[in-house]
Amino acid sequence: MPVLMNDSPSDDDVGRQILSVFMRNRVPVSGMLPRNYFFTVRDGDFQRGLNKAVANDWIAIDRRNRYRYQLTATGHSAGRTIEAPAV
Repeated sequence: MPVLMNDSPSDDDVGRQILSVFMRNRVPVSGMLPRNYFFTVRDGDFQRGLNKAVANDWIAIDRRNRYRYQLTATGHSAGRTIEAPAV
């Protein structure tokens, strides 16, 4: 009996995808982006990645608007390592 492989990315991978959206848009520390900027992240994975990014203190969810996300200093430094070109 064949075993089906699950091709969904890990929570950490999706969290890094979310972080990469901030880096592509050159958002500074404490800068914000609304939910519609994250169309490249699959909807089914977005909430898992968002939870992981918040747990890693990469982003914070706006208190007044749950569909707006703020880049933290930790997230900015982590994002710079993601976007760094391989040498």
